[in-house]
Amino acid sequence: MYQEFAYLYDALMKNMDYEKWTDQIEAIFQRYGEKPETVVDLACGTGGITNILASRGYQTTGVDLSGDMLSIAREKARKSGLRIPYICQDITGLELHRPVDAMVCMCDGFNYILDGRDLKKALQRIYRYLNPGGILIFDISSHYKLSAVVGNHTMADPDEDISMIWLNQFDEETQILEMNLTFFVKEGSLYRRVEETQLQRAYREEEIIGLLEECGYSGMERFSPFFLTPPKKKTQRIVFAAIRPA
Repeated sequence: MYQEFAYLYDALMKNMDYEKWTDQIEAIFQRYGEKPETVVDLACGTGGITNILASRGYQTTGVDLSGDMLSIAREKARKSGLRIPYICQDITGLELHRPVDAMVCMCDGFNYILDGRDLKKALQRIYRYLNPGGILIFDISSHYKLSAVVGNHTMADPDEDISMIWLNQFDEETQILEMNLTFFVKEGSLYRRVEETQLQRAYREEEIIGLLEECGYSGMERFSPFFLTPPKKKTQRIVFAAIRPA
């Protein structure tokens, strides 16, 4: 996953407001009375949020499973004059040199962990490398979004430079969404076809909260995207925050 697609990612996500997402992360820091110096951005992709956090003065590290994504992230950081360590790791086996004050995982990172037992492993590893009193902030595409909005629907985006057809199937038994993506990338007068299959797990809010409690976190809260208000029944993205107790 995310091999050739990695080089299309930023073009496809050009309308993503990473500054606004980072604003919410900082608002949650303030809500919890946190003033982190060191932050790890998990499943950081091409560094959209990582680089902004670094530019705002945090000592930031990016972690992602895709070497191709990280190559792009490193180049973007270099062009911006930012010194950011980028580490290629699976977050279910996260290893850091030392604990940090905060970790974030945005843009569906946890949805790509398909087994709840593996998600628990990831939460345990994160807990291990958070300083006491440290904060974890992450989001998920909600169960409602993956099962009812995206699931079993076909979508298309006829953009002139990169057109996309998105075929989706949601499995009620496994709670896994299979997304079959076909891109047509304009190259001169022709289009090159790129195919990608991605899988995401739909987690319910109570399942996430239960796993956080099992791993020892406290002070759990849930928010709507970009605001500090609680999510509603049909909220499509849910932001969670939790603390490793001091």
